[in-house]
Amino acid sequence: MNKFAQPFALLTTGLLAGVYYYGYFTVIPAFYEVPLKVHLEYRVALMNHNSFYVQSLTAAAILGPLWLAISARQTHRVRNWAIFAAVVALLSILTTRFGNVPINRMIRIWEAGQPPANWHDILNQWVIFNNIRTFFALASFVFLLVASQLNKRVAPVQ
Repeated sequence: MNKFAQPFALLTTGLLAGVYYYGYFTVIPAFYEVPLKVHLEYRVALMNHNSFYVQSLTAAAILGPLWLAISARQTHRVRNWAIFAAVVALLSILTTRFGNVPINRMIRIWEAGQPPANWHDILNQWVIFNNIRTFFALASFVFLLVASQLNKRVAPVQ
């Protein structure tokens, strides 16, 4: 088995889970403690900084577990948990793409003008999608931890 596949998969899935959990516990609560104008301006600035980084990290968090799965193809349990990790990382980016991104596009428009009367309900929808993608990112990391523990058990003694 490739000795770099497992550390790379753990790093990428761990970073992805960390990014979303940091946002969940710190950034999102802070959004609601500032005036709406500041909230929207900051969201747009954050989107500008996050878009490339988080998309790239998510791609790596999908590819890392797949690399481990290919490397561990003879060890079916390790391979399967690695595939599960890749699938839920993929679900996190799909949730982002089809849940959060359309709302982010609306927020960009609001920031330039007046938000609609139901802006709070729309932002609550965004939070629901964020919670879902955060869950998927954490699940990906946990699945990789399981795969790594199984991998330690089957690794040859040297």
